Parts: sequence; structure tokens; C-alpha cells
Amino acid sequence: MRRLLLALSLCAGWAMAQPAATAEEPTVLPDGEGRDEVFYGCTACHSSALIRRSRLSHAQWDGLMDWMAERHGMTPLEGADRTLVVNYLARHFGPAQAPARGRNPFLN
Repeated sequence: MRRLLLALSLCAGWAMAQPAATAEEPTVLPDGEGRDEVFYGCTACHSSALIRRSRLSHAQWDGLMDWMAERHGMTPLEGADRTLVVNYLARHFGPAQAPARGRNPFLN
């Protein structure tokens, strides 16, 4: 029993001594014009994972900007800033498309 408690306490001490998970960096998003604006603007409120798993059309990303401002108090994006952010999101996180090659003709 003593050995078990000693082993558990050593493991707990080791785990606590490990550095915390590193913070996200802009490089988690695809390179392109607008990446920094999207990264710093969006990750101020939520993880980039929310962006990376979303697959929205240009119109949906644009509408989401209004929804976040209205429902969650985001500072409204307007003009060139909004265009830059929405274009980046739509280009890199638009609707997923099936690859042209490799489609199964029996499922069409």
C-alpha cells in the first residue's frame, strides 16, 4: 500500500511539474491574407478549433459576423476589415467538397 501511495504521489508531482499546454499561434490556421486578423480577432473569445471545424459559405460567414455582434457582444466588423475576415474564412473554411477523383459511382 505504501508503494502504491508513493508511486501515485510521484506521478502526481511529475504531472504538476509539466508545463501547461502551449497557447495557440496564428500558424494553426492556413497561411493567407487575413490569417492574423482572423486569428487574433476570433481567438480572443474562442479556440481556433471552432473556426477550423466550421464549413460555412461566404454568406454564412458574413451573417455569422452580425450574429456574434448581436448575441455575444463582439465589436462589429465593418468595411475592409469585415471583407478581409469573411473572405479569408470563406476561402479556407468554406463548405467541404467531395474530391473529383475517387467518387463511388454506385452511390450517385
